[in-house]
Amino acid sequence: MKKPLKILISFLLAILICGAKKDNQSKAILTPAPQSGGSINNEPVFFTGKARIKASVDKMIITVGELINYEMEVWVPKGYAVAIPPPGAQLGEFMIRNYQIPKPAKKGDMLKQEFKFKITAYTTGDLVIPPVPVLIEKDGKLVAEILTQEIKIRIAPITRPDELEIKDIKPPLALPFNYLPWLLGIGGFLGLVGIGLGVAFAVSRLKRKPMEFPEELPPPYELALKELDELEQSGLLEKGEIDAYYTKLSEIIRKYIGLRFQFYSLECTTTEILEELKASFIEHMVYKLVQEFLQETDLVKFARYVPSASEQKEIMRKARKIVELTHEEEEKEIKKVASSNV
Repeated sequence: MKKPLKILISFLLAILICGAKKDNQSKAILTPAPQSGGSINNEPVFFTGKARIKASVDKMIITVGELINYEMEVWVPKGYAVAIPPPGAQLGEFMIRNYQIPKPAKKGDMLKQEFKFKITAYTTGDLVIPPVPVLIEKDGKLVAEILTQEIKIRIAPITRPDELEIKDIKPPLALPFNYLPWLLGIGGFLGLVGIGLGVAFAVSRLKRKPMEFPEELPPPYELALKELDELEQSGLLEKGEIDAYYTKLSEIIRKYIGLRFQFYSLECTTTEILEELKASFIEHMVYKLVQEFLQETDLVKFARYVPSASEQKEIMRKARKIVELTHEEEEKEIKKVASSNV
């Protein structure tokens, strides 16, 4: 009687020990995160809940410039908050055209937070949306950081991405139709129309006034300074149309850079413009100034950043400085060529 009782007691103790171990393991899914300043307080905050994160896109194959809907969905227990670092103007090699952060939704004991991006790319090939860090906070303190999975996207240089798919064999062609009579009739008709147009053109040319040639365009730097003056006097900032102001300002400087260094810049991304300037061997100070200008205007155009009044004045000063410095370099180059030809 005693021996079966001992076996039963041992069995119950083993079950209790295993349950305690599993409970301890479930309370340490993620390690504590350091507080602000890079140090951990004497009483650190541990993330003891279960977090789930999912990143998805609506298209795996796109053409150049086509928009992708990239969404992140994060589930955390109630009492925790979710955030991501400011994304800036780009997500890896993808340009951010727009993004939204809806209000968190509650479902049972869990909280769902979504992040929605509209992104695109202007280079072909296989690109990767990099992992995005997701910050989990409680009572204003960072307690954990997790990453989304990376997603591969193919950028196709053709008109439609479905042309990448293998298609069925085309059916046999029918015997060709005899178009000769039709062609002869149409050719005769077009000949008569051509004769009539030629006569009308000759008559109109006799009555035409002497051709007036358009005025020559001013040099690129004069055109850029004129457009900058017109933009300042447009009153867009006073009306609160900051996006339109920054878009027009970026367009003026991009067009000027293309005319000054002789490449088509209006359809280039910021990265492509900077690569062209590197190949032109401009001074490092000028290169850094152009880089700062393009990045700041991209933040307003694509990331919905709202600059302060001082930043709005400073961006116009930088635009004028770019025109002045690159024009000075152009004059130096002209003098150098002239002296070498003497």
